[in-house]
Amino acid sequence: NMYYVNRIELGKILADRLMELKGQEAVVIALREESLTACIGLASEINAWVFPLLSRRITIPGDPRPMGLIDPAGIFTWSPDLEKVQRDGIEMESHGVLEDAKRQAFSDLNRVLDQYGQFSKDSLNGRVLLLTGDIVEDRLEIAMALEYLKSVRYKAIYGLGGNVDSLAADYYHIQTDKSVALDVMTHMFPAEHYFEQKDSYTPEECRLLVTNISQYWT
Repeated sequence: NMYYVNRIELGKILADRLMELKGQEAVVIALREESLTACIGLASEINAWVFPLLSRRITIPGDPRPMGLIDPAGIFTWSPDLEKVQRDGIEMESHGVLEDAKRQAFSDLNRVLDQYGQFSKDSLNGRVLLLTGDIVEDRLEIAMALEYLKSVRYKAIYGLGGNVDSLAADYYHIQTDKSVALDVMTHMFPAEHYFEQKDSYTPEECRLLVTNISQYWT
């Protein structure tokens, strides 16, 4: 199992595998807010931008499974772990509850995204996009990102992660032009297990670093 000092180190280890991208002004797509520090570590080494593609997981009362995600455009993506027959059943039995959960999640997400300022999807056209997670336990955020980026004319898309669940690693491999997983795992502990130190940045500092990342290029 791979262990890391902290998420910045994880990002720098990923950067070592991607030095051919240095100076291409690639865009590191953060798949979760928790991954942002890893994304900062990566972006500062290869002189890339960071795009916080944040989302909110949707669950409904009495069911532990995540149903799917709401993305920054308010679009709902079903969990790839649910079969069509399961989705149809949920739609039928819990339609109102699901719609309420989506609305609530979108409103929460907007409050968070407002703190990052404007990130335009158009700025991603013509660039190499690096979908980046730190500890990737399932396929949910990857599925959301691929759906969100469908309308973007990117140059290439990579799938990156530190410790990655084996199903998610396969999904990356099939769905992206190149994938890098530092460790592929069939059994995973909670994310914090893999780091010696807690993140050193507050959420506010993190947001500032993301917005001003080019000042930290090497």
